[in-house]
Amino acid sequence: MSGFIERSEWKNFLGGFSKRNQLRPTHLEVIGEVGAQEAEVFLPFVGVDFESKGSMKGSVEIALGGETAAEERQLTHLVTNVERIAPIVGLNGVEDGLGIEDRDGVKTLLRFETLPEIEDGKSTLRSGKVRFH
Repeated sequence: MSGFIERSEWKNFLGGFSKRNQLRPTHLEVIGEVGAQEAEVFLPFVGVDFESKGSMKGSVEIALGGETAAEERQLTHLVTNVERIAPIVGLNGVEDGLGIEDRDGVKTLLRFETLPEIEDGKSTLRSGKVRFH
């Protein structure tokens, strides 16, 4: 990860990041000693927050799922002892996600996904698009 955000800016940066990317489909992955572990795919992004006080001080919480508590598919992922945060920026300059690294070097990657498009009446899958024949 490069382009790290200064620790003093984490709270403000994550608040703006959450507003800019609300409800985008996601892919959450944790990369550590045992390799890459996929946590979820395609849940909508609800928000991310840095805890600067209290018992969770130094933690980042990622919320995914529906807009309300009534939604069945929800996931909250907590990263403790955060050391570094960096936006993942695509070739076109748009935010494609967020990288978070903890004290032990474990990386949490939140990437935004593009949902397949439905084009017409019959179905085949080509280069990320669902086509119906």
